[in-house]
Amino acid sequence: MKKIVYILTEDPKERIELISSALAQALTALSFGYECDLFIMDHAVKLFTPEYIAGLKAVSFDPINDLFQHYKDMGGRIYACNPAIAAHSIKTESCAGGIHGFVNASKLLECAVEADAVFT
Repeated sequence: MKKIVYILTEDPKERIELISSALAQALTALSFGYECDLFIMDHAVKLFTPEYIAGLKAVSFDPINDLFQHYKDMGGRIYACNPAIAAHSIKTESCAGGIHGFVNASKLLECAVEADAVFT
């Protein structure tokens, strides 16, 4: 099975089209049977704050909450950058379910080296 890694770093409110597009691409990859890992880093960790992303919707895509939930429902793995979570004062217990781990750089490096493609 082919594996794709997606790395999201942008603030969802500032780059809603970019975040939505990446999630839509990951959903497409899952529907084609690819294995997908989604690494949420830097300002993108705000995706784990439900009140921050409530109502966010890019013109061309479903609401960000729906895209994120579909990705989880389809078996896509999500990893949260532990240092970024701490830097944005997000409590891990308040993060939405479906996260495979709160990780550091070593997990990203491991997954990226094993992947057939990495998208940032």
